[in-house]
Amino acid sequence: MPTKAEKDLYQKLARIGCILCKQHGINTTDTPVEMHHVRRYGGKRELAPVIGLCAYHHRLGDNSYHSLGAKGFTKYWGISPEELIEKTNDLLQEAS
Repeated sequence: MPTKAEKDLYQKLARIGCILCKQHGINTTDTPVEMHHVRRYGGKRELAPVIGLCAYHHRLGDNSYHSLGAKGFTKYWGISPEELIEKTNDLLQEAS
């Protein structure tokens, strides 16, 4: 069960839209996002930073994060999950 702080974060991420679509100049504020936990080095999911991805980029497309894995995703899209975390954090700070 998400905490109040997590729910607040998820709502903010939903307002931003898919961070990868946004990187490619596509406005996705009307597209629902799924929360993707970027686990590092086998860390626990609940401690992992979170980014918002549309269903296509998260799990549905052939080039989705869950289809390609972290390394394949980075190679295919030309941006790493860590860079998407940074960009997400920048947008969250701008919105504050």
